[in-house]
Amino acid sequence: MSHEIVTAFVLTIAVVLLVQAVASLVQTLYIWDSPERIQAAGRPATFARPKHGFTVLLPARHEADVIGETLRKLGEARYPSHLVELMVICTADDTETIAAAEEAAREHDLSNVTVLVFRGRPGKSRAMNLGLEAARHEIVTIFDSEDDVSPEIFSIVDTLYQRRAIDVLQCGVQLMDHDSHWFSAHNVLEYFFWFKSRMHYFAKEGAVPLGGNTVFFRASDLREVDGWDEHGLTEDADLGIRLSLAGKRFGVMYDAEHVTREEVPHSTGAFIKQRTRWNQGFLQVIRKGDWLRLPSLRQKVLIGSVLTAPTFMAIVIACAPLFILIGLTMKLPVLVSLLTFVPLMLAVVMLATSVLGLYEFGKDQGLRISPYRYLALVVSFIPYQGLLMVSAVRAGYREVTGRRGWEKTVHTGRHRIGAAEARPVLAPVMAQEAA
Repeated sequence: MSHEIVTAFVLTIAVVLLVQAVASLVQTLYIWDSPERIQAAGRPATFARPKHGFTVLLPARHEADVIGETLRKLGEARYPSHLVELMVICTADDTETIAAAEEAAREHDLSNVTVLVFRGRPGKSRAMNLGLEAARHEIVTIFDSEDDVSPEIFSIVDTLYQRRAIDVLQCGVQLMDHDSHWFSAHNVLEYFFWFKSRMHYFAKEGAVPLGGNTVFFRASDLREVDGWDEHGLTEDADLGIRLSLAGKRFGVMYDAEHVTREEVPHSTGAFIKQRTRWNQGFLQVIRKGDWLRLPSLRQKVLIGSVLTAPTFMAIVIACAPLFILIGLTMKLPVLVSLLTFVPLMLAVVMLATSVLGLYEFGKDQGLRISPYRYLALVVSFIPYQGLLMVSAVRAGYREVTGRRGWEKTVHTGRHRIGAAEARPVLAPVMAQEAA
């Protein structure tokens, strides 16, 4: 290979990498740029008198082990129960989850629970669209079946809708079990940076790839854009783009005390499958092309970089050893030789940011992070990048070969504290069936 070709290759990749890395770092640290941003991003200091009604969609598939505790905690919300509808949505063949939801409603005296049962092909998006059709209240939100939700979340959201000019509100979601697996701290930090900082940056730009739950919508806005895409694997990001195109106004709220708490996937294999689904969903959104109709070039570039980031980073990770080998073995101009070490330098910056992020996460959540966990974070950094590369490659293979089935993540409730302290009380439950 000629020196000219190698030089052009190195310069091109290095420049793209640097631009992408700087943009990512700006988004990752955006909220910490000023105290005013941190204050504005949090919960309101006082709550308004309750005004809005909420329909909570809980699409569930084989979640009998966790759905009961989720309903119990939602039932403890400090908000008038007649203004909150809890809708568990299941396929008719999932009799265990249906029974668990109905039993939990009886035990915990939850008269505002509806179990919506539908027949045919299962799917989260289809379940949510059916729930939207049946929703009784003006604000619709989604929680996953294993979520631990703040009892004040509805008061917070109701207040923000009354005091701010917003249509869509994304609230914080946080994985909690940072020490459960060798990869868990990295996964926890991705959520931490995404919801605490990057989402605020997206909202400022008016182009938001939404998270999968703890998002609040006006039901009328969802119906205006025809709800969720039932054929995509990342229906949340797709919906955010379509709402951005419709000119809806986005707000973001992240408060450490009031985040929705979730768990890291239970195994390395489960993590790869979950990340494969997300990456493949991004590829589907790219192919669908709605993001190309965003009004400004800045918005197109922002969303395009988010959607292509997993594939791009897989290429970078695979090429990093080649870059270093080129720099060590070939006689190139000094500047070009230095640029071959860009992937290594960026990896160091990413790792340093992660270490600081783990400290901030522990401070936010009142957790003591042991020195061993910081060491484990450093040691597992490269293997974790390997997991991301495998997931991205697998997503590309599945998309090219037409394998678009949903690979479900198993939930065990490992992130929950004090779940066993629930005190059951008997009461009736409402059920209805959709064709």
